[in-house]
Amino acid sequence: MWTKLPILPYFRLVGPYLKQHKSRFALLTLLLAANIAVQLTMPWLLMKYFDSLNSPKPAERFIFLFILLGVCYQILSLASDYVGEHVGWSAANKLRSRLMRHCLGQDIAFFHRYSPGELLDRVDGAVNGLAEFFYKFVVRFTNNLVLLGVTLIVLYNIHWSIGAVMTLFVAGSALVYYLLRDYALPHWVRVGETASAFFGFIGEQLTNTEDTRSSGASGYVMRKFKALLNQWLPVHMEAGRAFSVMWMSSMLLLGVSTILTFGVSSWLWHAGLAGPGSIYMIMMYTVMLVGPIDTIRLELGALQRASANIERIRQLFEIRPSVGDPAEGGDTLPGGALSVEFSGVEFGYTSGEPVLHGIGFRLEAGESLGIVGRTGSGKTSIARLLLRLYDPQSGTVSLGGTDISRVKLSGLRERVGIVTQDVQIFKGTVRDNLTFFDPSVPDGKIISLLTELSLDSWFEALPQGLDTQLEAGGGGLSAGEAQLLAFARVFLKDPGLIILDEASSRLDPATEEKLDRAVRKLLRGRTAILIAHRLSTLRHVDRILVMDGGRIAENDLQGALLEDPDSRYSRLLRQSLRNRTV
Repeated sequence: MWTKLPILPYFRLVGPYLKQHKSRFALLTLLLAANIAVQLTMPWLLMKYFDSLNSPKPAERFIFLFILLGVCYQILSLASDYVGEHVGWSAANKLRSRLMRHCLGQDIAFFHRYSPGELLDRVDGAVNGLAEFFYKFVVRFTNNLVLLGVTLIVLYNIHWSIGAVMTLFVAGSALVYYLLRDYALPHWVRVGETASAFFGFIGEQLTNTEDTRSSGASGYVMRKFKALLNQWLPVHMEAGRAFSVMWMSSMLLLGVSTILTFGVSSWLWHAGLAGPGSIYMIMMYTVMLVGPIDTIRLELGALQRASANIERIRQLFEIRPSVGDPAEGGDTLPGGALSVEFSGVEFGYTSGEPVLHGIGFRLEAGESLGIVGRTGSGKTSIARLLLRLYDPQSGTVSLGGTDISRVKLSGLRERVGIVTQDVQIFKGTVRDNLTFFDPSVPDGKIISLLTELSLDSWFEALPQGLDTQLEAGGGGLSAGEAQLLAFARVFLKDPGLIILDEASSRLDPATEEKLDRAVRKLLRGRTAILIAHRLSTLRHVDRILVMDGGRIAENDLQGALLEDPDSRYSRLLRQSLRNRTV
């Protein structure tokens, strides 16, 4: 029976983080034990008081003690709720951090498979469900289970008959709820899956609202929105119907327990085996049995949702990135500028559809390479392979003479910097956006770099300098300013290889000219790869690589290609002069 409950899977997920709260666990155990002791003592005090009513002077002290314990019960309940919630949410937040790191460690294909909204629902919604599960299961469920067992022992001490009858009642109730639990669980799993699909759609539409409006697709979005709601409603109704069956069963069991209690109490009274105080205590303890059973029934809903949440989190954790760190240790890239070498590289994003065919070239340390070619020729794929966002199906990619598959990803990406035309600006200060929230980078180094990138006048106009807040997505920044911040961010890392993938495409000619002078200065002593459609941005690079259909059409010094009027590069350059762009 218990193997089907999500207890063991839950503790496999959250257990390591719960161990960090041993002292709070001990406190929680004491609070729960004291709470149970108080609940069991209160009916006994009333029994003593009722039995004393036949004496000339009733023992009113028992009423005073009853009231005092009632206040203690409320305080203990409040304290145990607080400690239980604190432990549950602290452990869940650590699980959330681990899940977030796991998702960020996946390859790009993972993020094509799961939409941002769906990941948000799992990382936030499913983990929140487990935080509630800890409180409801460990605190309430376990507390009521212990209270159930101790109350049965007390009833056996009063008389074996009431103990035996109520034991059969509890066993029957447990069997009914267990069978109903299996009936309801699949419905809650479908509710979770439908919710993920819905929130995934919402996240996607909110991210792309500008494109949706400008293309007149609002009607389509609303139709899809309503269709998802129509799918969600019947699934949720089925889950609610299953929960209603459990509720009706609970009400039926409550009626059965009342009948059994009155029947046994009547027999004990007429047999002279129990007085009025004992009968009242039996009634109180029976109510204490029904209370935990009903609470357990309510928490089974949380148990069902926890099963669904655990399954959804487990599915994410089971996904392993196709690109990862080497199995043992890992090589270290040398310092300074890095040489680049592709050797027989074959690569495709999907099986059987190659994008790069037998790519092989070498770029010496400190040299600069311009990669040109039509859209879809494989230029950006080369950059992605250098960062190990993907791995080639065959062949090797080396930096500084080291196969990058043998280098830890963190070490590789520390030594390789990339600037693309799509700039990510985070909600935070200018300093945080430039240093990726690393407080160890000195302000002087940041300001010096901004000056070199001709951002000094922009920086001086900031109301709070480096502490000026930026909005997510770069609100308040021009496209050019955001692009220049991306350049500064990369150069602060001091990488040995810098990749500029259409990095100046959003800049006006005047800003591009200023940036070009600054970048040439900053690229000294570093290896650089520039991917561009505008060939004017490549006039200072040492070598040119022309891509065509995923193959290298030309690879030579820029001067040699320019001197050959029949070279592809020369023809592309002449065409760019005619059309201004390639």
